[in-house]
Amino acid sequence: MSHVSDAKVTLVRSLLEQAPDSAVQNLLLALTSDRAHDAGLSAVQFMVETEAADRRARNIGFAPIAPLCGPPGPFSGLAFPTRTLYLIWKALKEIAPDDVLAAKIQVADWRGPSAAPDIFDKLCALAASGLRSGLGTFAAAAAAADQGGGRGALAACLDIAPVVRRALAHMPEWLGRMTSERAATLRLSYRDAVAVADDAGPRFFEMLAAHLTEPWLILRVISGVMDRPTETYVASSELAGFGERVLDDIERLLADVGAFGPTAGRQAAHAAAIAAHRATVEITELEQSIQLIPDGVWGQRLARRKLGLANVIERHLKAAETAVAYALPLQTVRMGPRTLRGVPRLTHAADQVLVENAATLLTFLREVRSSASAGGFASARAKVLEALELRLDTYVEEVLEEIRAEDGVDPDRATAFLDIAAEFCGLIRDDKAAQIVRRRAAAAVAT
Repeated sequence: MSHVSDAKVTLVRSLLEQAPDSAVQNLLLALTSDRAHDAGLSAVQFMVETEAADRRARNIGFAPIAPLCGPPGPFSGLAFPTRTLYLIWKALKEIAPDDVLAAKIQVADWRGPSAAPDIFDKLCALAASGLRSGLGTFAAAAAAADQGGGRGALAACLDIAPVVRRALAHMPEWLGRMTSERAATLRLSYRDAVAVADDAGPRFFEMLAAHLTEPWLILRVISGVMDRPTETYVASSELAGFGERVLDDIERLLADVGAFGPTAGRQAAHAAAIAAHRATVEITELEQSIQLIPDGVWGQRLARRKLGLANVIERHLKAAETAVAYALPLQTVRMGPRTLRGVPRLTHAADQVLVENAATLLTFLREVRSSASAGGFASARAKVLEALELRLDTYVEEVLEEIRAEDGVDPDRATAFLDIAAEFCGLIRDDKAAQIVRRRAAAAVAT
C-alpha cells in the first residue's frame, strides 16, 4: 500500500467522519502502536490523527452540551441526535474557521479547568445564533436538533453553556458533603443560569445530569440549591420531571428484580442483584434529597415500591432454601418406632438442572448483601442464611459419615454431592469454606 488514490482518501475521510469517537480512538491507538508504515498507511494515520484532534477540540469546546447529543437514557429529559454536534461543528468550520482554529490551538495546549474558555464560549454563542436562524450552513444542524428536543431548546442550552462549563468543575464537591460554602457556590451558579433566562433552571440541571454516570444524583444538586425542598414544592414545579424519572426508574428496576427466577442463570442473578442495589440507592437518594410527605403522591408511591422491593427479594431468598433442598435431597428413614429422620439420598446422581437453579438463587442471596440494610430485608436474609448454613453443615457431616461407614454407598457419587455442597458453602460463605469441605471429602475417600 505505497499510495492511496484520491478516491480512497475521500472514502476513508467520509468513513472517519461517520465513525463514533470510540472507533476513531481505537483506530488511532492501533496505528500509533506500530511506527513501521508505508506512505499510504502513514497518510491514513495522518487523517485519523487530524480527525481525533478535531473531535477533541469539538468535545472540549462543547462539553456542556456534548452528552445531550446521543442516545437518550431512562433519565434523559432532553436529548438530540448524535449527528447534531458534528453538524454544528461542521457549520462553525465554514463560518468561523479562525475561531475553530483558535479553539484547536487552545486544546493542543490544554491545561484543564485552569484554561481560559473564552474561545469555546464564543463558539457556543455562534452556534446558538446559527441554530436559531436555521439558515445556510446551520440548516442541517437545526433540522437534526428538531428531531430531538428542538433547535430552540438546544440554542437555549448553548446560551448557558459558559455557566454550566464552570459548574462542571464543582460537581465532585457538590455531590459530596454539602457544606454551607459549597451550597453558596452552587446557588450562585444556579443564579447565573437563571440570569441568562428565567426558565433556564431545569436546563441547568438537565445539562449537569447528562454528565453523571449516576444521573439520579442530580437530586442532590437540586436539593443543595433548594435547601432540601418539600415534595409539594418540587412535584408542582418545573423540576417535577427529575423526581418522576427517579420513581419511574425504581419501578423499572423492581420489575427487573421480580422477573428474575431460578432458571434464569447466575449472570441473571448478578444483574438482578445490581438492579436491587441501584433501586435501594435511588430510594435513599430521593428520601434524603426531598422532604417526602407520607400521604403525598411521591411519598405513597415510594413507600409502595420499597415494600414491593423487600417482598420480592424475600420471595427469592425463601426460594433459595427450597432450591437447595431439591438439589441436595434427603430421604426419610425410620430410626425407631416413633422416630423418623432425614438423611442424604445418595442412591441417584444429582440433578444438574436443580443444582444450577439452587446455585443461581444462592448467587442472588450473596450479592444482595450490600442492599439488605437499606432495602429493609436484612433480617429476612440473615434468617435464610442461618437456616442454609445449618442445613449444609448437617448435610456435609452426614455424607462424610456415610462414606466412612462403607455401608454400600458409592464413594464417587457421595463425593459428587459433597462437591455440590462445597460450592453452595462457597456461595453463602466464602471460597475457604468450600475448600474445607472438599479437603474433608478427599480425606474421607482416601481413608
